[in-house]
Amino acid sequence: SAPTQEEAMIPVRLNHIALDVRDRARSIAFYRDLLGAEVVAEDVPHRITFLRLPGSSNYSDLALHEHPDRDAAYPPGVMRMAHTGFDVAHAEDLVRGFDFFTARSRVLLAADFGIAWSVMGADPDGNVVELELFHVGATSDQPGFAPLDVEALRRKCA
Repeated sequence: SAPTQEEAMIPVRLNHIALDVRDRARSIAFYRDLLGAEVVAEDVPHRITFLRLPGSSNYSDLALHEHPDRDAAYPPGVMRMAHTGFDVAHAEDLVRGFDFFTARSRVLLAADFGIAWSVMGADPDGNVVELELFHVGATSDQPGFAPLDVEALRRKCA
């Protein structure tokens, strides 16, 4: 007989995200400045840099794979990952993230999903990064959607 969902399930936890980038140095600086990521290793011949986030027990949390000509490596029309989401601990972190994306790239979305507040921006290669603050006890609720009033949040945090 077919296995039950529980029997078929493989227990995992997220270990790392691998991103394709055009310029590793530029992306290292972006993730260092936004998230405090530190370089833990580099595979120079294969153009890969491994970064660890503060407080992480993983070998690496982000692996940056450099493809100077990304369009040649991944032709247009190829589906890509939608975004990488990072939990933040405080509303002030969302405001800081909003300001960081405004200054360094662009804000793609600032939303109140009901269960969480979210700020999304693009890294230098267009990979989407989400900073998200879940509300206590709201992770099992049904999400909604409304614009996040970042300026009101900024005033509240001041």
